Amino acid sequence: MRPYFRQVAGQLVLGSAAGIVMNTAVVLPAILLGRAIDRALALERGEATAADVGWAALAFVGGTLLTEMPRIGKRWWLMTANARIRANVRADAFRGVLAWPMADLQRTPLGDLMARIGGDVEVLGVGVREFTIETWDTVLFSLSFAVAMLVFDPGLTLLALLPVPLAMILAHATGRWVASRTTRAREANADLTSAIQEHLAGIRVLRLFGRASASVDRVAALSWRFADDNLSVMRLKGGLQPVYTTLMTAGVLLIVWQGSERVIAGAMTVGTFVAYLELFLRFVNRGHRIPQLVNSLQSGAAAYARLRPLLAPALAVEGEPRLASFHPGHLAGVTRALVRTVTRTAGPVALSLRELTFRYPGAAAPALRGLDLDVPPGAFIGVTGPVGSGKSALTRAILGIYPVESGTVLINGRPLGEVTPLERTGLMGYLPQDAFLFSGSVRENVALAPGGGPADDAFLMRAVRLAALEEDVRAFPRGLDTEIGELGIRVSGGQRQRVGLARAIAGAAPGYPGLLVLDDPFSAVDVNTEACIVASLRQTFGPDAPPAQRVTIVLCSHRLAAFPYADAVVVLREGRIEETGTHAELAAAEGLYARIYRAQRAAEMTTVDGALR
Repeated sequence: MRPYFRQVAGQLVLGSAAGIVMNTAVVLPAILLGRAIDRALALERGEATAADVGWAALAFVGGTLLTEMPRIGKRWWLMTANARIRANVRADAFRGVLAWPMADLQRTPLGDLMARIGGDVEVLGVGVREFTIETWDTVLFSLSFAVAMLVFDPGLTLLALLPVPLAMILAHATGRWVASRTTRAREANADLTSAIQEHLAGIRVLRLFGRASASVDRVAALSWRFADDNLSVMRLKGGLQPVYTTLMTAGVLLIVWQGSERVIAGAMTVGTFVAYLELFLRFVNRGHRIPQLVNSLQSGAAAYARLRPLLAPALAVEGEPRLASFHPGHLAGVTRALVRTVTRTAGPVALSLRELTFRYPGAAAPALRGLDLDVPPGAFIGVTGPVGSGKSALTRAILGIYPVESGTVLINGRPLGEVTPLERTGLMGYLPQDAFLFSGSVRENVALAPGGGPADDAFLMRAVRLAALEEDVRAFPRGLDTEIGELGIRVSGGQRQRVGLARAIAGAAPGYPGLLVLDDPFSAVDVNTEACIVASLRQTFGPDAPPAQRVTIVLCSHRLAAFPYADAVVVLREGRIEETGTHAELAAAEGLYARIYRAQRAAEMTTVDGALR
């Protein structure tokens, strides 16, 4: 956690200084109260004046203020520092997950990640709070009282504090139980969050098949498990607390017994006895928190162990604004450039595959086997084949979403692994089979940035026009600023795909991508709309376009309506290239492509005849 403490070092220093002053001076009220009592008794005996009593009372008030005034600053600085640490850890966990390989993301339930980034950060925050605040409010506080009591009467203090080490030993011994139960509770929370997230996402399916009650039973069972595991933690901590309190307060009997004998014997004044008893009672009222502090740190450590695989390296303090660590509202990295632009030569890219073999994580057989393919800059390549032939695998390999098993993907002659993620942002546009839309407006989904990012309205509308979405957008109540709901629930399936296509085109704003990869992008639109889209892409990015505006297009689809526009067609079967050629050449041959094309044409004619009748 050291990097996170460095990010808020200024606040920690100020808060700790206030905590040291407060918890060092905390013994003064009890001591000065005892002296004030002795002065009052001396006044009754005629051994002191009213001024002496008044000064003693003022000293008591001053000692109290010296204790309480720093408390305000300490709480403000340390509590806001703790909130900043939680925010920075949560941001780094999310940043780390975004950088995970896709295989790791697929193996980890989404709800588990949500539970870690949400709940586990809060549990860790409790441990950090205990460490940064209770170090002064409990440890230094208790040490101050213990030292003051030793000054008053070392023998009586050692006798009264004899049970304290037993409480500390017990806290350390129960640490593994606290950590293991905390881990189980966090895992139960992750399972519950995963189930709720999954069932809410599939609520329409559950209702359609009448499985809503079964879903409720599943969530209820996980809720009970979550409750039981949390109660297990609370029972352990709640059961230990009275044990700690009993051990810490056991010495009060000895103090009342031995202290009263010292007063009767004249070895201790009444005021001194009252001051000593007040010191001890304040010590035990807070001292029992020391073993609880140990247990809280153990719970925080268990939460951190679950968070550690997620965390990206914490941002260094270098590059932050001056005195940023003193600012209570500053989060690490906020003032830095979150998106850096990479200049590249405008125009299409050359794509080459060399002996490419690709396997999905955990799959028994490769999805692509030894592919060799060259796509010239600015070419429009159509890729088709039967179900499971490797079309989607090809797009994932080209984009580097998953690592290839062997072989090389070359972009403009460079291995894909040497192209940084930042460079790929302006180089590649991608539309998957199921275009994922976020909550927000059409503008934010096309630009993938709040307010439209670096793209202006004219550029966004050009992308919308190329995606055959312009009429739809103009019909929307607020145009580009129309809210489309979570997952695009307020628009049709075809509109979702076309918003995704506009995003793929506009992703390299303010220019166009050099490579556009489309994975079965027209399954939710009709054939006429598909032809309109492909014709627009061909006209805008094809050989007749200015060189700087041309784009290399790879279209993978089981529908062949767009393939007559392609410069070349690649037919896959079982992960290998079965045929290559132009649409006309392959349609005239008696191969796999010709059979697929004739079957689709016959199906289209049957549909048209049925509609006419």
